[in-house]
Amino acid sequence: MAHADPGLLALMALGEPASDHSTEDHLLTCAACRADLAALRELVAVGRETAGERDLPAPPEEVWDRIAAETAPSRPRRRWRELLAVAAAAAVLGAAGAVVVDRVASPAEQVVAQADLAGLASARGTARVVRTADRTVLRVVIDGLPAPEGLYQVWLYDGAATMIPLGVLAGGQADLPVPSGIDLRTYHVVDVSAQRLGQQEHGTSVLQGNLG
Repeated sequence: MAHADPGLLALMALGEPASDHSTEDHLLTCAACRADLAALRELVAVGRETAGERDLPAPPEEVWDRIAAETAPSRPRRRWRELLAVAAAAAVLGAAGAVVVDRVASPAEQVVAQADLAGLASARGTARVVRTADRTVLRVVIDGLPAPEGLYQVWLYDGAATMIPLGVLAGGQADLPVPSGIDLRTYHVVDVSAQRLGQQEHGTSVLQGNLG
């Protein structure tokens, strides 16, 4: 089975949303690529701390061993070196300002609603409805969520009976397209749920907030 493109995983490790739904769908079913993404995020964090140096330090051999143990022994080291090289380069660019991870609304964007998200004692976040000339997205940024057993899903909720799934939250932040025709005065609750892999119905709510 083909795995996710290393460049796309590196961008996702920097906090960028997946450029297509196929990558998100693949991550739902591929534990190996989810483990790749988690390890890349660790490398990006190190890269940002050391971006002021001319070269990023090479990961020690025990890091390779830990990666192999956490993913699968059959995963070729060549792929890992490719993944980590891409992520390291992206981390330096991000620290230099070429890639923006802490996404805020640009002058071409308009924030039309926002919510503070709370629920779990360890996690807090924000959700902003951001409108551009050609689309509307829900921009979700969360800190403190524990690693999921499955995945985290973002929903719009009318507060009564109907929930609309928007997409998967990977890495604590995502831009999720809001379907056209959705009245945010009706679907005013942003819900983040813990989901089992393959679970279609709403799982367990971990964070919620009201758009206003």
